[in-house]
Amino acid sequence: MTVLVSLFYLLFSICVVYPPTEFVSAGFTIAQLFEGFLGSENINFIGYHMKRTTITALIHSALPLGYVFTLLCSGERNPWLPAAAAATAIIPLLMCYRLLCWWENGQAKHPVVKSLLAYVTPGSDWRVVAANLNIEFRNVDKVSIQLNTTSRFVATENWLIKLSPYKLNVVKQGDCTLVATATDSHNLTASGEDEVQYVNIEAIPTRDDVERFTFRISTVALRDLQPRLSQPVRVPDHISLLPTLIERFVNVFKHYVEQNPVYYIDQEPELCIGCMQYPADVKLNRRCAAPPPHLEGGPPQCQQCNCRVLWCCSCMGRWWAARATGPPAGWLAGRASCPVCRAAFCLLDVCPARAPPAS
Repeated sequence: MTVLVSLFYLLFSICVVYPPTEFVSAGFTIAQLFEGFLGSENINFIGYHMKRTTITALIHSALPLGYVFTLLCSGERNPWLPAAAAATAIIPLLMCYRLLCWWENGQAKHPVVKSLLAYVTPGSDWRVVAANLNIEFRNVDKVSIQLNTTSRFVATENWLIKLSPYKLNVVKQGDCTLVATATDSHNLTASGEDEVQYVNIEAIPTRDDVERFTFRISTVALRDLQPRLSQPVRVPDHISLLPTLIERFVNVFKHYVEQNPVYYIDQEPELCIGCMQYPADVKLNRRCAAPPPHLEGGPPQCQQCNCRVLWCCSCMGRWWAARATGPPAGWLAGRASCPVCRAAFCLLDVCPARAPPAS
């Protein structure tokens, strides 16, 4: 019986410290259970996390004492239990003393406040920095990335913030450099079509009084984060970022389009109406023949597109991928419709459009 209770409590403790997705979905996390006490993160970001780190440290320190009481409630009667209860009770008592030290003298010793002290100007108070950070966190253009069930990374207009169970890492964007230090890739399918890559990024402050920190995000999340950063993440030459599935498809799409016959145009190509960055360089020109009568009735047949040259090859490939169905390995064998006139076309109909060679 003791072994079963011990295993159960060990599993329970792991789920409390590192809650799985099921616990988060069910609302069984410290932040969700004490939502009424913590208040609103969006309204008072710093105050919310000061309370969250405090109550998280207190609950985690009480887990050993909870184990002893669980054994007592299960009917376990051993002579060592009273001594174990007294010993484990010391841990939350010491933690209570430490928490009191955090909150005395204007909360200057609190870990969250310590992370702000580097940006307190002479004659000012950490609450001024906290108020500025609270205002920026309320903005809708911030980027918030969930690193795991206990950590999060937030990028506002001027601040980079890493949230962890017991502390807050804060640095101004202008005072640090983000450097990719390592990558690791994982195949979600046996064919490797759904491959995900994670990047370890280190925030290196230019100030000695600001603590450096690291975080790990996927390359997809990194692309969402880049527009919010004042300066891009530095990627050393020995590290290569895995392109997304759409980017890989577009590269293959371009390769096959270049093998089709060239469609010559007698005018200067316009900018692509999809991205407005590159010249339009593909024309939908029906090349495949109609199927034999005994094969009619299948998928929609290709049609002649009478539109001008309006799209670049990259945008046409993204349009194709956005409307493709089934596994990615079969996308090129399918059909799409012209973004303008909706004429059906296949890969053989996408021809590179160029000016005729000089005679």
